[in-house]
Amino acid sequence: MRVQARVERSVAAADLLRGELAAWLAARAPDPGFARFGHHFEVIETVMYSMLSGIRAGLTAVTGTDSGAAYARCHELDRSLLTVKRLFDWYAPKYDQRLDPVRGPVLAAADEIVRSCWWQPFDVLGRRPPPGPLPYLDPLFDAFTTPRREVPRALRAPDDALVAELADKLIPVISLPAWAVREPWWLVVAAHETGHLVMHDLDLAYEATAAAGDWADEVFADVYSALMVGPAAAWLVDELMHGLPVDGLYYPPLDRRLAIIGLSDPLASAMLELTVDGHRLASLAGALDGRLVTAWTSALASDDPTITKVRSRDAARAMIAAGVAAPPGPAVRRNLLTYLPKCGPPGTMGSAPPAGDVRALADRLTRRVLR
Repeated sequence: MRVQARVERSVAAADLLRGELAAWLAARAPDPGFARFGHHFEVIETVMYSMLSGIRAGLTAVTGTDSGAAYARCHELDRSLLTVKRLFDWYAPKYDQRLDPVRGPVLAAADEIVRSCWWQPFDVLGRRPPPGPLPYLDPLFDAFTTPRREVPRALRAPDDALVAELADKLIPVISLPAWAVREPWWLVVAAHETGHLVMHDLDLAYEATAAAGDWADEVFADVYSALMVGPAAAWLVDELMHGLPVDGLYYPPLDRRLAIIGLSDPLASAMLELTVDGHRLASLAGALDGRLVTAWTSALASDDPTITKVRSRDAARAMIAAGVAAPPGPAVRRNLLTYLPKCGPPGTMGSAPPAGDVRALADRLTRRVLR
C-alpha cells in the first residue's frame, strides 16, 4: 500500500502537468494572435507529451516489496518531471506576452521582422526553414538569442544537464529589449539576433569560425544585419555599446564592429564570401529596397501615412530600417505598430518539420528523460 500510494502521488503530478500543457495548447493553437506559431506548438506538443507519457509509464511500472527502491525510483522520475515542467515554464510565458495589451502589439511587429529576416535565405535556397525562433520582450539591457544547441540561461540549475539537449532541438528564442514598447524602432535588434540562428541553421558556423575565430558569431550577425536592414544595424550597435567595455574575446572593438557593419572590413569580406549551395551570403540575404526605405522613412513620420507594398517578404525589414532612420516620435511609434504586423505574406514563422523527424526527436528526448 505504501508503494502504491507513493506511485499514485507522482502519477497525479504527471497528469496535472499534462493537463496544464493540454489546456495551454488548446487555448493558444486556435487563437489568431498565435497563428505564426502553429508549427511551434506541434513540436512542443509531440515532444512534451512523449516525455510525460514516458515518465508516467515509468511510474506505473514501479512495484515490489522494496519500498526504499520504489521511493528512490519515484524520486528520480519526479526530477525528470520537474525538468519537463521547467522547460514548459521557460516557453509558455514568452508566448503569452502576446496576450498582454501593452506588449502584444509590439511583439506582433517583432514577429514580422524576425519572419522577414528568417525566411529570406531559405527562400533563395528553395528550402523550407525550421519552425523558426520565438521573439519575446525582456528587461535585460542587451538582446541575446538562445539557439537550439545552447542551454537557456534560466535553466542552468544542477539538475538541468539534459536541458542542453532539449534546448538543442526545440524552439530557439530571441530576447528583445523591453523598452521597445515605448520605442519600437529598437525592434531592429531582431535582425542581428536572427543572424545568429541563420548562421547555425545554414551550417555556416565552421566556415565563419575559420574566418573570424572566436568573433565569428558576432561578426556574422553584424554582417547579416547590415544586409538585412542597412545602416540601421550600425545605429543599433553604436547605441547599445556606446561607453561600455568590450569583451575582446568574443566581440571586436566598437570601431571595428562599425567597419564590419559598413562592409569595409576584411572580416566582413570573408563573411560575404561564405556560400551555401553555390549562393554567396549577399545573394542569400537579397537586396534591401533602399527606395522603399527612403519612402517609408518619410511616411512613418506622418500623422496620416500612405503605406503600401507591405506583403513582400522583405517589407518588414525595410520598414524597421525606415523606422530607425525616421525622427523618433509618437507618429513613428504609432505607425510602426500599425503597419509592421501587416507586413509579409501569409504563413507561419517557419515551416513544419517532417513528422518522422519530430517523432524521432520526441523518442530520443524521452529516453534521455528516463535515464
